[in-house]
Parts: sequence; C-alpha cells; structure tokens
Amino acid sequence: MSKHLTMHPSREPAATRFTHTVNNSITHAPCFLGIDGGGTKTHAIITTASYKIIGEGFSGASNPVRVGFDTAVANINQAIKQACEQAHIAPHDIAAGCAAIAGISHPIHYHTMRKALDARLRMDHLELVTDARAALEGALDGRQGIVLIAGTGSIAMGMNEGRQVERSGGWGPTLGDEGSGYDIARQALKAVAASFDGRAPRTLLTERICRELGILSAKDLPGVIYNNEEASTQIASLARLVADAAAEGDAVARQILAQAGRDLGELAVSVIRKLHLESATFRVAYVGSVFKAGECVLEPLRAAVLKAAPRAEVGEPLRSPEIGAVKLAQAAVES
Repeated sequence: MSKHLTMHPSREPAATRFTHTVNNSITHAPCFLGIDGGGTKTHAIITTASYKIIGEGFSGASNPVRVGFDTAVANINQAIKQACEQAHIAPHDIAAGCAAIAGISHPIHYHTMRKALDARLRMDHLELVTDARAALEGALDGRQGIVLIAGTGSIAMGMNEGRQVERSGGWGPTLGDEGSGYDIARQALKAVAASFDGRAPRTLLTERICRELGILSAKDLPGVIYNNEEASTQIASLARLVADAAAEGDAVARQILAQAGRDLGELAVSVIRKLHLESATFRVAYVGSVFKAGECVLEPLRAAVLKAAPRAEVGEPLRSPEIGAVKLAQAAVES
C-alpha cells in the first residue's frame, strides 16, 4: 500500500503547492534550518537569512505518535542530512534551526522529542514547536488569522492582533482528526463495507480500494486493515482514491469529501470563536494534502467559515510551513 497521501496533481489547488528554487551557490551567509514533520513525510530546508533555499531534504514520517520516537528522529536526521549535502555544509554550520513536528503537543511527547533530538543532532540552537505553529507563522506571515492543516491528521491554529494563540483538533486518529486524510480514508472503508453488506449504495471506491490493497473482495478488508502495524499512516494514503472517484462523479466519494470540508470548517470556526474574530478581517489559510481534492472540500469549508465570520477570506498560505519554521528559528536567536 502506498505510504504517501497524494492526489491527482491537476486538481491540486495552488495553495498547497510551494515550488522551492534551490540556490546552493550561496554558502558564505548565515544558514538557517526549517523542518516540517508530519504523519506521512518530513521536509527540511536550509536557507539564508533572506529565505533563499540552498538545501532541501525529504524523508518519511516524523510524528512520534504514529511511528514512534526512534523512527521519527531517524527520519528528521535523514532529511537534515540530505539538505546539508545539497547545501554543501555541515550541521554545525547552521546558525539556528526549528523543527516543527506533529504529535508533540502533549508535554510528555514534547520533552521526549526534545531529549531525543538533542542527543541525536547535537545542535546548539534548535527550537522545537508543533507543526501547526510553524504553519501558522508561514501561512499568515505574522498577521492575525488561522491556519487549517489537513494531511494525515488535522488541526487548526490561529492568532489575533493581540498575539493570543489558540488551537482546535490535533487529537490523533483515535480521539479526533476529523476531515483528515486518515478520516477520509476511514469513511471510504466504512462505505465499502456497508456497500458489500447491502446497507449503502454501490461506489467506485470498492473496486479501487480492493485493487490498491491487493485483495479480491471487500470481505478481505479485515485481514488487511487489522493486521497492519502502520495502519493510520497507510490507511490515510487511500484518501487519494476518494478524490479520484469524486472527480469522476462518484456520489459516495463526493459526500465523504463534503463532510470532511464541513468538519474542517468546524475546526476553523472553533478557533475563530476562541479568538473573538467573528467581526474581524483575516485569512483562513489551508495547508495539507487533503486540499488537493479541490472544491469538493473547499466549498463546504468556505461556507462554514463565512457563516461564522463573514469578513474572513479562505485562501492560500502566504509561505510554506518550512519557511515558517525558519522564521521561528531566526526569531529565537534574535530574542
């Protein structure tokens, strides 16, 4: 089963595409490290002080709740190593860095990751924040508003003019993650099972999910799903099949994506209310692979946000989460 939550590129909204031009000819200026680590992949960049990217690296998931701390730290290290090699520098040449990692909002997880990264990377100036915090910094470029992240998991985080920060979601696959890639895929699996039973309509998802999982019939699903040690990450990868089926007019797939959009709208609205932004003008920026499904998700999301805050704008993030992490690294050494 594919481990990457990807959807058809022709339907990917511009908001989730960040085309980084790597210029590794600049090595004499101070270098900064930004890392965005989630439930599917880890992306590291090395930049100058003016955000010119001179190195970039990718690796697997680094959310410790999903893959464990050892695997998470190993993947972070691998992404940094690739970025340093491309930039032609060593890790000790980095002036400061920030690792923005999903799954560390609980103090125990945060401190365990902090200790593990310090032991493995041995960097003097490395900040550790949640992935949502870096996405917020990048998406709004320091202005008030909300960032809504929906990849393998889901979370919303916002900031008002008084610099008050609030969040909603980020509870993981058991307690939450509504509207996430995992939740979309889980709803698709439930729809296939219900269709097999005769409790729900037929759907293109049945044939496509069975083919993706290498099984002949929906009756074989339990043996694949319940015997998978990496179930949440790999199940989330099935969300791309839902987007494909929806684009071809499958009613069940479209309903699943519409519900995801409404759920993500609820996450955003809860943060809007916590920050008292109902009458304000601000941006709700969306980040993550779920939004590659396009208007099937965005239309109900937009409707939910505008009902609560009519002056809000739902649109593209201004900068990527990795650049947001770099900005946080710079701010930490300047303070």
